[in-house]
Amino acid sequence: MLAAAPSTTPPSPAAATPLPWSQGAGRGGNHLPANHPAQVGDQSLRFSPRFSDPAYHFAGGTGQTEHGVELLVETGSAPGVLDGLRAAVAEVPQSILDGVRQVRVLAGHDEGYDRYYEQAYGIPGFHAVAAGGGGAVNFFGGRPYAAGVLFHELGHSLPVSGWGAAVRADDATIAALAKGGVLAPVEFEPIPDPVRRARWTPRLAPGAVTPYGGSATGEDIAESLHLLLSETHFGHAFATVTPTGGTPRPLTFGEAYPARTAVLERAARSDLDHDGTIGA
Repeated sequence: MLAAAPSTTPPSPAAATPLPWSQGAGRGGNHLPANHPAQVGDQSLRFSPRFSDPAYHFAGGTGQTEHGVELLVETGSAPGVLDGLRAAVAEVPQSILDGVRQVRVLAGHDEGYDRYYEQAYGIPGFHAVAAGGGGAVNFFGGRPYAAGVLFHELGHSLPVSGWGAAVRADDATIAALAKGGVLAPVEFEPIPDPVRRARWTPRLAPGAVTPYGGSATGEDIAESLHLLLSETHFGHAFATVTPTGGTPRPLTFGEAYPARTAVLERAARSDLDHDGTIGA
């Protein structure tokens, strides 16, 4: 009986064992690589004891560390999401990132989370695109909905104090600006959903900076950081002011809301408005 000829087909490489990780690990505690993406295992995620019951099941995916923040993207998310996240995180001041452990992109949605905030905020049919706080950011639906959403969610992890006094001071500033001319928001990026577009458009009036910011103090803080960082990201002011009989000029967030800006810069330990040097 003849012996079988030796196979010339190289053996298939063994599949890499997904790295284990924990939702509650300290900053950098999961030791995800910083120089390349790695496969990560599944994980049961619970965002708060108030909702998310049963817990969201992260089915595994890819992970990488960027500027000390663990980025985790669930299998089934949109292509290229990890690269986009790395680029977005890299432009955020490191002092803000120091308070963030993880940014996660979840392929699905958490119904318990949506139903909780539907009642808490009084928004029928509430459907979250992201959630942040406690040093973590979660994107639902397999991708960040818009670039500015990351900036908003990072605001939920900033150690802010003195917000009430800042709002009262800014009410006088924005009222004076409105009295001296016409204020108009300038869009940063197209928001396809008209309901969200309306919620996120600057009010340019006393009170919360956007309609959504009026739902809770934490949301006004997050919306303010979103507008400040978006001015840097997109390279133009968030609004214009047109004096009576004059021509429009850029109106930066720092000029319109100087007290809020000072509070956020103190919390972030960073010059977020670049001393008003953002262009038109």
